[in-house]
Amino acid sequence: MPADALPRLKELIGTYTVITFIPDIDRYQRIRTNKTGTCIFKGCTEPVAWEDAHGSNFLCEGHYPVIRQWIMEARKGLISSGQSAHFRPEK
Repeated sequence: MPADALPRLKELIGTYTVITFIPDIDRYQRIRTNKTGTCIFKGCTEPVAWEDAHGSNFLCEGHYPVIRQWIMEARKGLISSGQSAHFRPEK
């Protein structure tokens, strides 16, 4: 992950989610049983569909690809300077 992409990724996560760390998205798994909880994205009320390897830090069906893309873009250096495909800084 390029050095300037890491702070931007942390900023996106801090702004739009309730967590303060970069989740291990490669170890997320689809929830196959009934689980109660909420998506880590602020204000999201959609049903949870994904969980981390510890069975927590839930994501809904819509936010899973968003955070996955952020992390993939950061690994490639594509979100530096706010160039994420999903969220750009407001002007």
